[in-house]
Amino acid sequence: MQQPKRIFYGWWIVLAAFLALTFTSMTGGYGFSLFYKRLIDHFGWTRTGLAGAISLSRLEAGVLGGIEGFLVDRYGPTRIILLGIILSSIGMIWLSVINSLVEFYLVFILLVTVGRSLSAMVAIDTTVANWFIRRRGTAFGILRTAVAVGAAGVIVVSWFINEFGWRSAFVATGIGILLIGVPTSFVMKPRPELYGLLPDGDSPIKTADPATHMTSDIENQPYHNNDIGMTVMEALYSRAFWALSIGFAIRLMVTGAATLHAIPLVEDLGYSGATAAAVLGSMGMVSIVGRLGGGFMNDAFGTKPVAIASVCLLAVSCLVLAYAQNLWQVILFVVIYAPSYGCSAATMPAIKGDYFGRKSFGSILGLSGMVQMAGSMLGPTFAAYIFDTSGSYRIAFLTFAGLLIISAAMFMSLKKPRYR
Repeated sequence: MQQPKRIFYGWWIVLAAFLALTFTSMTGGYGFSLFYKRLIDHFGWTRTGLAGAISLSRLEAGVLGGIEGFLVDRYGPTRIILLGIILSSIGMIWLSVINSLVEFYLVFILLVTVGRSLSAMVAIDTTVANWFIRRRGTAFGILRTAVAVGAAGVIVVSWFINEFGWRSAFVATGIGILLIGVPTSFVMKPRPELYGLLPDGDSPIKTADPATHMTSDIENQPYHNNDIGMTVMEALYSRAFWALSIGFAIRLMVTGAATLHAIPLVEDLGYSGATAAAVLGSMGMVSIVGRLGGGFMNDAFGTKPVAIASVCLLAVSCLVLAYAQNLWQVILFVVIYAPSYGCSAATMPAIKGDYFGRKSFGSILGLSGMVQMAGSMLGPTFAAYIFDTSGSYRIAFLTFAGLLIISAAMFMSLKKPRYR
C-alpha cells in the first residue's frame, strides 16, 4: 500500500509564522492604533509627541534589521526569535505601569521594539524564503494574510480595552506573546538542505525529519556553497537593491501612516471608536484579497508588474482619503487601499528573493530594511505633524500619492529578475 505523501515541512513553517504574525498584527501593528488614542486621551500628550516614539522605534527596527539578518544567516532563526519574544513580552507588561511620555519612549524603544524586530519579519521572511523558490509568492501571500486576520482582531482588542482598560490590555498582550511565540519559534528551521530536503518539497536528497533530527551544531552551519544568489556586496552595488529599498520605503511611509492614523481620522469625522475600529478591522480583512491574490499573481506573472500595479493603486487610495468627508468615502478608500496594500505586502519579500536569491537573503533583507525604515519612520510623524499644524490629514495624503508614483517609476526601471 502506497504511503500518503507527507506535507512539506515548509508549509508547517508558514503555519507557525502565520499564528505568530496574526497575534503581532492584532496587538501591535494594527492594534497599537487603539492604544495610541487611549494614551493621548489619558495623559494629554500631543499626537506628534507619541507618534515620534513610533517613528524612533521604526528607525531602531531598521538598524536592528541589518544586524539581525546577519545573525539569522549565521545562527538560524529559532534563537533570535526566542530572544525577541522574551524582550517584547517584558516590554509590553512594563508599559502597563508607565506614567510619563519619557517612560513610554524608553520601554517601547528599548524593549518592545527590539523584541519585535528580533522575533518578527526579518527572521520569519528569511526562513520562508529559504524553504521556497518556485512557490515563494504563494507562501508569502499566505503568510501576509496573517497581518490581515490580525487586523480584524482589533475589534477584540478594542473590546478588551473598553472592558478592562489599556493597562490590563498591555499585560494580556505580554502574556500572549509568550504563550504563542515560544512554541512557534521552535518550528522555524534554517533551510531544507540541512534535513535532506529541497525548497518547495522537490526531489528530497534523503529522508529526514526537520522537527526532530536537528542539532545545534547543524543549526549554526552557514549556507551551503551551492546556493545561488548575490553576496551582500554584490547586492549593495546593484541597482535593484536601491530601487526596491527606496521604492518600498515610500510604500511603508504611506502604510505606516494609514495604519496609525486610521482610527483617529475616522473619529475626527465624528464617528465612534467602535466604528473606527470596525473600519480598521475591515481594512485588514479586505486586504486578504490582495495578499492571497498577490501571492498567486507573483508566481504566475512575476513580481515586478505586481509591485508596480500595487503601488499605483495605493496612490489612488491616498487621493480618495485626502478628500474624504464622510464614512462612505472612507469605505471607498478601504476598498481601493486594502487589496493594493495587501498585494504589495506579499510582493515585497518575494521580489527581493527573485532579484537577490537565497545565498545571503537574510543579510540583504536586513540591510534593505535599514533603508526602508526611513519611510516607516517618517510617515506617521509627518502625518501627525500635518494634522497638528493644519487640523487635517489632507496635505499628508496628497504628498503620499505623489511619492507612490515615484515608487512605481523606480520599479518600472528594473530589469528582469535574476533568480526567479
